[in-house]
Amino acid sequence: MLVPIFKMILCSSLLIGIYYLFLQREKMFRFNRFYLLFALVFSYVIPFVKINLPAVSQQKDQLIFDEIPTQQLIQNANQTSQFDWMNFILIASVLVSIVLIIKSVISIKKIIELKGIDINYQNQKVKLIEKNLPPFSFWNKIYLNKSYFENQIIDNRIFQHEKTHIVQKHSLDILFLEILRVISWFNPALYFYKKAMTDNHEFLADESIIQQKNNVKDYQQLILSEILQTQNLSLTHQFNYNNTKKRFIMMTTKKSKFERTKKLFVVSAFAGLSFLFVQKVYASEIETVTQPIPTEIAGNNFKKLDTIPHRIEGKNNVKLKNSKKVKTPPAPKEFKENELPIPPPPPPAVNAKPAEFPEGINALRKDFSQNFDSSAFGKKDGVLKTSIYISIDENGKTTDIKAEGPNQAFNDEAVRSMKISTADKVWKPATEDGKESATVFKFPITMNFQ
Repeated sequence: MLVPIFKMILCSSLLIGIYYLFLQREKMFRFNRFYLLFALVFSYVIPFVKINLPAVSQQKDQLIFDEIPTQQLIQNANQTSQFDWMNFILIASVLVSIVLIIKSVISIKKIIELKGIDINYQNQKVKLIEKNLPPFSFWNKIYLNKSYFENQIIDNRIFQHEKTHIVQKHSLDILFLEILRVISWFNPALYFYKKAMTDNHEFLADESIIQQKNNVKDYQQLILSEILQTQNLSLTHQFNYNNTKKRFIMMTTKKSKFERTKKLFVVSAFAGLSFLFVQKVYASEIETVTQPIPTEIAGNNFKKLDTIPHRIEGKNNVKLKNSKKVKTPPAPKEFKENELPIPPPPPPAVNAKPAEFPEGINALRKDFSQNFDSSAFGKKDGVLKTSIYISIDENGKTTDIKAEGPNQAFNDEAVRSMKISTADKVWKPATEDGKESATVFKFPITMNFQ
C-alpha cells in the first residue's frame, strides 16, 4: 500500500511542476483548468492500475507447493505481540482527516450563517450581508455587503465577475480539492494545486469581464480598491491581494504561438507517466506443481508452539519456549518367543482445527502463482526454496508475513506476492478446544528455473 501512495505523491508533484514550468503563463485558461483537474484524478488513480505485460523470457518455471502446508498454534499470543506501527499510522491519519473534515464543515457553516437579506438580482441569488466583507461567491450564491447595492444596482463588473465563478462551477473544483486534502493531507503537492486552481479561476472570471469590452485600466482600479478589504473565509472566490499582480499581467498577455506545442507535450507527459507509475505485472510461464507429503508425516501438519519460530544467525534450527534437554530413550526390552509386547497407549486427541483460506488452499496457490514475478530470476538460480510464515490472529486477519530461505531476493518476492494474495482476505480462524486461536501458517515453496 505504501508504494502506490508514494507513487501518487510523486506523480501529482511532477504534474504540478509541469504546470508551473510550461502552462501557468499561457493564456489558455480553460485548458489549464482541465489539466489541473485531470492531473489530480490521474495521479490518484494510475498508481493503483495494473497492466499485464508479456513475459520477458521464454523460460517455463516450476513453482512447487507442498501438498499440506503446516500450521502452528500460538499460545500466549498477547505476550509475544509487538507494537503495530502500521495500525498506529493508520489511526493517526484517520484522526487528522477527521479534524480536517470538521474544519471544512465549520468553514462552510460560517458562510451559510452570514447574516443578511437574500434577493434575486438578474435571475441570480444574491445575499446582502451586514458584515463588511468584499464580494465573494460560493456554490450558487453571490455574497456582498449592503453598501454595494446602491439604488437597487450592483456594479456590473463585480456582479459578472462573481457570476462567472458560479456559472462555470468553480466551487466544485475547490470542494473536490478539499476532499482530496482530507483523505490525503500528507500530500504536499495539494497546496500548489489549490493555489494554481484559485489563480486560474480568477483568470477565467477576469477574462469574462474583459470580453464584455470593459476598460482594462478601470477594471484594474476596481480590483485595487477592493483588495484593501480583507476576509478570512476559505472555500470561496473573492477579490484578494495575493494574485493581483498575476491577474493584471494575464489581462494584457497575448496568446503564445507555442500553445499547440505545449499541449502536445502535456499529452506526451501523461502517456509517459502512465507507463512509469502503473503497476506492471509481467506474465511468466509458471507451471504449478503440488508435491505430495509422505504418508508418515502428512498427518502431523498441526503443531503447537509458544512462539513463532525465527531463524537464528542463519541457522535452520528453531528455539522453543521453555525447551528442555531430551534424554535418549532406553533400548527396547527383548521379548521371549510367543510373548507379545504391550502396545503403546494411543496419542491424546488434539481438538484443534487449522486456519482456512476463504476459497481454500488451492485458491491461495493459484493467486500466489499469478502474483509471483519470476522475471528477476533465471536459469542461473537453479532451484530456489523458501518457507513463508503467515501469522493469522484469532479473528482471521493476516497480521504478518515473513519468509525464510537462502536467497533473500526470492524471500522478498515471495512475501510481496503473498501480501497481494492475502490482501483484504479474512481467513477462517484456527480453533483449539472450540475456541478461536491465533496461528502461524507455514507455506513452503520451491521454484525450479529451467
